[in-house]
Formats: sequence, C-alpha cells, structure tokens
Amino acid sequence: MSLSQSFIIGQYIHRDSIIHRLDPRAKLTIVFLFMLSVMLLKSWISYALSAALVVGVVTVSQIPASYIIRGLKPAWLIVMVTSLFHIFLTQGDRLLLEAGAITIYEEGVVKAGSIAIRIILLLVIASLLTLTTKLSDLTQAIEELLNPVKRFGVPTQEIAMMISWTIRFIPILINETDTIMKAQRARGVSFNSGNIVRRLQSFIPIVVPILLLSFQKAESASLAVEARGYSPGMNRTQLRTLSLKKLDYKVIAVSILCFALLFVLRR
Repeated sequence: MSLSQSFIIGQYIHRDSIIHRLDPRAKLTIVFLFMLSVMLLKSWISYALSAALVVGVVTVSQIPASYIIRGLKPAWLIVMVTSLFHIFLTQGDRLLLEAGAITIYEEGVVKAGSIAIRIILLLVIASLLTLTTKLSDLTQAIEELLNPVKRFGVPTQEIAMMISWTIRFIPILINETDTIMKAQRARGVSFNSGNIVRRLQSFIPIVVPILLLSFQKAESASLAVEARGYSPGMNRTQLRTLSLKKLDYKVIAVSILCFALLFVLRR
C-alpha cells in the first residue's frame, strides 16, 4: 500500500449521511467538546463509552471503518513511542518487572494504555471531520466561529485561511513524498532494511526535495491568491451562507448530554 493511500486526513468522501449534512460549525463545536472530554478521561468505563460513541458516529457517517483504520497506520509509530515512553519512565507503587536498570510499574502500563486510546480516539474524530466536511465549508466555519474575536484585532480570515491551506497541503505533500520514495526505490534505496540510523539516513534524500517543494507550493499559492485580488482584512462575501437547522441543534444537544455523562464518569 502506498503512503498516500494510508493517509486520509484532509481528504473528503461524499456520502448522504446525517454527519455530512450537519452544519460545519456544529461539527467543529462537537469535535472541540469531544477532544476536551477525551483529555479529561481517567476511568476505563469513560474510555469504553467514548470508543462506543466514536464507533457509532463512524457507522452513521457511512465512511467504511476499514478505510479509517487504514488511515491510522502512519500514526502507529507515534502511539508506540508515546506508550513505551510512559511504560519505562512512569514510576509507581506496584512493580511488575525489574531487569537491571529497567523497571516497569503497573501505573506506567495503565497510563500508556490510556494515552494510546486517547491518541487513537482524537485521530479518528479529526479524520472523520475532514472526511465528512468540504474544505471550503470548514474554512468558512472556522472564520465565522472566530468572528467574535475579530473586534479585538485578531486576523480571523488569515487564521482560517492558514488552517485550510495547511489541511489542503497535507494530502498534496503526502502524494509527492510517495512519488519521491518510489523514485528512490527504483534507484535501489531501501527504507526498511538496516538499523535505525541507516533507515533515518535513507530518508535524508526525501526531506530536502519535500522542503523545497513545500516552499514552491506556498509561493505558487500566494501568487494565485494575489492574482485573484485577495487582500488581508478586506470584507469578503461567501457563495453559501451557513445557517444552523433543527438537525444541528438536536445533534448538539445530544452531544452535550453525552459529554456531560463522560465528564461525570471521567474518574
């Protein structure tokens, strides 16, 4: 499987589901509340309830679960490193293993498991947001949600544009990285053999062209935006006006009840 096929953040899949029909501002608010709730969880029953909620939302969204699981593969390294960090460095009272300088406590294993679950839940819900929301709608929603702070001089348009361009560039750069890796493999470079130092060294020929490509893409985007008459701070009109419907209010109300339950069961 190529790298571009296993990285799904920033991609949109059209379906006729309730999740797709929700106002993007409602989805952003719910995602923010969910992420906040997940960061406060401590009890296993609250983790199980959060996982059940995520599975339910994925089912309703009509996005294949296998597609989302496949998209988590690039994050396994982060999950493993973070988990190992907590397993070996967390001190506690209940010793599970002691071998020389290595000591593993039950508290470290529990903490590693909870951190891994948090990361996976956050990645799934963030992926689901971009898979069910067009980037243009997401940009408009971010800009409108930031409008209250505009009066304090906060450049809301620029912040929304930076976030949208960052999300837009992710799949582009992943595709380019995949292309460069295939070209390097054709020249005999192996990214999966040798020790960790040799593997890291094999990625150096990829980092430099990707950095150059990022600057070129950013400059091209800047020129394209200027050519269309964009000026920072100017009033802009939107092709579609966002408006919250009954469905949005119902889903927000149900979500708040679920998050309140998670908050109660967090310990």
